[in-house]
Amino acid sequence: MFDGSYRTAAIVTVGILLLTGIIGGAFAVHADPSVGESLVAMMNEEVFNNIESENPAIVAFNIFANNTQTSLILFIGGASFGLLTALILSFNGFIIGIVVEFVRQEQGLYVILAGILPHGIFEIPALVLAGMFGILLGEELWKELHGNGDAISAAHRMGKQFLVYVLPLLGIAAIIEGFITPEIIQLFI
Repeated sequence: MFDGSYRTAAIVTVGILLLTGIIGGAFAVHADPSVGESLVAMMNEEVFNNIESENPAIVAFNIFANNTQTSLILFIGGASFGLLTALILSFNGFIIGIVVEFVRQEQGLYVILAGILPHGIFEIPALVLAGMFGILLGEELWKELHGNGDAISAAHRMGKQFLVYVLPLLGIAAIIEGFITPEIIQLFI
């Protein structure tokens, strides 16, 4: 299914997400806890309050649409030789790192695990795959620029894989996040 270049791109994707993103976000909260407080307050106001008041099916649909849009941008961002993909991975990881560390400090590890694990076991691999496809598309463009690649064929092949692997994972994650995750979180807060 996936060859060595896919594994390398997956490692690069996870590395960007973790090293420049999540770890950086956690350090930002350690350096200035108000960063986490401000971001979480904004997210509560703009995102989570709407989630609690809406029908879980609408929430799941909105989550699916948002995550699909992000994943498409991660993939298509490869057309910038992977730079846009890397930037979005870093930014999303940074935001995740800030929120996770702030909530961990305020409410504990169990709340974080309850809020992430149920849907995250599907959503995170989907986002990593989308980022991986973006990195690979950037690599293929670079190869084509140097006369030994075919970016159109690669984009077509990876586009099919995106539809087969990423979209179903995002769909499952959105259903869990809309219907199940809120109930699990309530057990811990």
